[in-house]
Amino acid sequence: MVYEPPFTPYGPRFLRFAMALALCVCQLPVSSALASSLSLTPDKGPTAGGTRVLVEIDDGLTLGGVRVKFGGRSVPVVRGLGLSIVEVIAPPGDPGPVSVLVEYGLLGKSTASASFRYVPPTPRLTRLEPPGASTGSEELALSVEGEDFSTVSSVRVGEMQVPTSVLSAQRIQARIPASLLARPGVLQVQVTDAVGGSPSNVVPLTVANPPPQLTAVEAPPLRASGSAGPPANTPGPATITARGRSFRRESVIQVAGTAVPTQYHSDQELTAMIPPEMLAKSRELPIIVMTPGPGGGTSRPLSLAVMAPFPGRFLVFTSNRHGQRNHIYLLDRQTGRLDPLEEANSRNNEDSYPSISADGRFIAFQSDRHGGQFHVFLFDRETRTLDPLPELNHATAFDGFPRISSDGRFIVFESDRLYGRPKVFLFDRQARTLSELIQANEPAADDGLAAISD
Repeated sequence: MVYEPPFTPYGPRFLRFAMALALCVCQLPVSSALASSLSLTPDKGPTAGGTRVLVEIDDGLTLGGVRVKFGGRSVPVVRGLGLSIVEVIAPPGDPGPVSVLVEYGLLGKSTASASFRYVPPTPRLTRLEPPGASTGSEELALSVEGEDFSTVSSVRVGEMQVPTSVLSAQRIQARIPASLLARPGVLQVQVTDAVGGSPSNVVPLTVANPPPQLTAVEAPPLRASGSAGPPANTPGPATITARGRSFRRESVIQVAGTAVPTQYHSDQELTAMIPPEMLAKSRELPIIVMTPGPGGGTSRPLSLAVMAPFPGRFLVFTSNRHGQRNHIYLLDRQTGRLDPLEEANSRNNEDSYPSISADGRFIAFQSDRHGGQFHVFLFDRETRTLDPLPELNHATAFDGFPRISSDGRFIVFESDRLYGRPKVFLFDRQARTLSELIQANEPAADDGLAAISD
């Protein structure tokens, strides 16, 4: 359609003026005949077309027919709004900018081009397939489904643009790199375009930890240690190894419902330390692996046996192997280790007649380290401290041949503090009280070398 400007020739004089003017324009030097500039209002619209655009030529000369072209394609003029402005309807186009120019005047003069940008419609996401991924997965092929995708659409995950293939207006194929799947969490998936259109709604992609699968627990033989020392064959805490599948760095081993320090080695191996206090008595310890969310969960439990204490585990005795002086020693028959009890023994005196509690913690013995006078001492193997028992011993009497009860509370011993004859006394370690066993002692007899039952 050719638009004719809204004016009417005014007779021969006007026509001659117009022809002369056109002839003058044709005879101008090239440098003087610069192309007119063009402005568009608005300068963008949807790819479906239909936008009403006002096209204005800056020199205001639209004598003769006017043709407007979008990307080389002529479009119809709706109406004219004076000598320099026309209104057109933008045709459909592909996303991105196109050149718009106007041909006008009696000699078909062309303006400089202006840019009109086609904006795709706002895309809408409806579904992701798969809807989630496992933590630590390799690159994920993600199908993004929705509406109004265009050739310039791309997928953004969080702040990262990921490789994208547009398959249709309803489907995009994206590749999610493994780096985005290394940790559990929720990724925000969105479709954007490269020409400034509005981004789509957000659909979450959950990266979830897989549930752990525990298949075996490995540990050295474990025996209840009581309160006196470490379990068998372990220098302190016991190390266990959990084997299975789908372990994560966040996975934790739980022993009898308590999380213990755990080290990740691979998705099939974890190790943990069981503290000695959890091995103080014989029992079955349930072992599980727990992985936090998203996803994750708890494995099926396996059982770890803590066996009863070794019968007759601890043995104390006297030896003069160092400098021909008697000292006391302890042998742990379960581990085969010999404890020289250096914190208990004196350097230049006699230490002898030891007696040990059932759990191996307390050792009562006699020593002449105080001016050659024998007194009773108590050594605590757990704290490695020596108790001189001032409430038990007499400054000038013989106190010796102690025997300790199996629970470590009572010490029965011999003392000549009464009548100059040996008598039997009982000391309560907890109450720190001393009792003469009147019912056991006879004033005119020697009473001593006592022992006490459980």
